[in-house]
Amino acid sequence: MTHQRLYVVHGRGNDEVGLMGGIAGPISKVGGNIVDLRQDVLHGLFTVLAVVDLSDTDVRIEQFTTIVERIAEDTGLQLSVDKYNPIPRDPEKRNMLMILVGNDRSGIITSVAETLGKYRINIESAQSIGRQDVFLTELLTDISHSTLPLENIKSTLRKKMAELNIHTLFQTEDVFNKEKRMIVFDIGASFIEPPMRAEILEQTGLTEANISEVYSINHIAESLKSAAALLEGFPTEVLHKIIDRVQPTSGTLELLQTLRVMGYRIALVTTGFAVFGEAVRAKLGIDHVFGYPLLIDDDTRAIVGDTPAGGYVERDLHELIAEVTAAEEIRADNVSVITDEGCNCPPGIRLEFDLERILEYYNKKIVSRDALLGILGCFGIPRA
Repeated sequence: MTHQRLYVVHGRGNDEVGLMGGIAGPISKVGGNIVDLRQDVLHGLFTVLAVVDLSDTDVRIEQFTTIVERIAEDTGLQLSVDKYNPIPRDPEKRNMLMILVGNDRSGIITSVAETLGKYRINIESAQSIGRQDVFLTELLTDISHSTLPLENIKSTLRKKMAELNIHTLFQTEDVFNKEKRMIVFDIGASFIEPPMRAEILEQTGLTEANISEVYSINHIAESLKSAAALLEGFPTEVLHKIIDRVQPTSGTLELLQTLRVMGYRIALVTTGFAVFGEAVRAKLGIDHVFGYPLLIDDDTRAIVGDTPAGGYVERDLHELIAEVTAAEEIRADNVSVITDEGCNCPPGIRLEFDLERILEYYNKKIVSRDALLGILGCFGIPRA
């Protein structure tokens, strides 16, 4: 490394196809070798940091700066060049991977950064996403010079993050080979958000009292029995048409795509019926979905309206997680649960419903008043 002529090319700009080629091509043409590269796209913002070795060229820094300026003009990026003096890796270096997962709120990154700095723990790289009220960040840290033993580091950080309702996970062995992890979205209430529900009620003459007579988030089994009874004889074809028009928000798509890129398995637990949950799974590519069964008469292709054999049993979340982690071979402490408890809207997974289609069916008497009340329960228990 001591004989290398190393320079850092770094910058940003609007993302478009071919940017890396536009950067790497001219550098390669003059004999420059990109020996390290960090490139990312965040909300359409392209960022790049490249370490370039000019050891095998006669190109001087002034010429190289001119080349980079020309690249910037051609690509529309803002690019800069700086001399790079690498610091040899400490053979005693100890890394710790830290993962934070929970409901998003301001101050999380500030709190963890200040805590790490207080105990001389250096953040070497970070990847973070906050969408739809869900926060996840992965920090690769150097704990070689920490003023605390490892177990004290973990307990201190867990306590600090718990104050912000954030689940903290650690990996200290083989940190560059991440362990399998899973995020479980435990959505107890309806996916129909309050403004949408209010509009349905206003347009149909139903009231919150009508909903409260049928549904209670504290009595899931009884609520689902009532919903199934209200849907007795309802054509499954119509129900599927309503469900098929349900679409995820752009923020949901971005969040789940990022989680998958980061290597996370995703599970959804909903109080809605399985026919709805399976549609969500297919649309979003979720790995596991747990909903409640809805009996269908295969001959009439209509909802039976009765409960399955044995009735509805309110499930234990811990048992569901144990089932999934055993199938996926994921350690229990590598599972994070995001819940909608205390939230007005489902965190992480948000869906848009086709109000026009629902009201069209209602106005044409395809969906009766009772059936509409039952349909509202298909997407999770409406919260009072």
